[in-house]
Amino acid sequence: MRSRQDRLAIFVLLIWLAMCGSAPAALRVCNKTKYLLNFAVGYNSGADFATEGWWSITPNTCATPIKGPLKSRFVYVYATDIDANDVLEGSVSMCIDRRKFQIFGIADCWRRGLQTVSFAEIDTLSSPDWTAFLSDARK
Repeated sequence: MRSRQDRLAIFVLLIWLAMCGSAPAALRVCNKTKYLLNFAVGYNSGADFATEGWWSITPNTCATPIKGPLKSRFVYVYATDIDANDVLEGSVSMCIDRRKFQIFGIADCWRRGLQTVSFAEIDTLSSPDWTAFLSDARK
């Protein structure tokens, strides 16, 4: 028969193992600059593309805009600093709004009172989990 100390040690070990399991699948965006950044994400929502924003991330921290397994190979990210200077932009035109938003569809942004910006396409290699790092291109 095991002692009470042995049972407690086994219990603590089991709790520790459960907590150390793999992190849940998600898209994480990490700020590797010295500045506060704001970012938006775009993704295939099934029938059309969707964009969502804004998340703010302080230097050397991460945010998780998409929780759960990624459903498509490509995700899209657009980021600015607090002065609205582009930090990450790409070549895929999508809609954003000045305030917090969730927008379905990427066509006719201006007709819907929205702004068009160029999102960077990120190839996740069909992984259910991905981390994108935003770095300072001004160095």
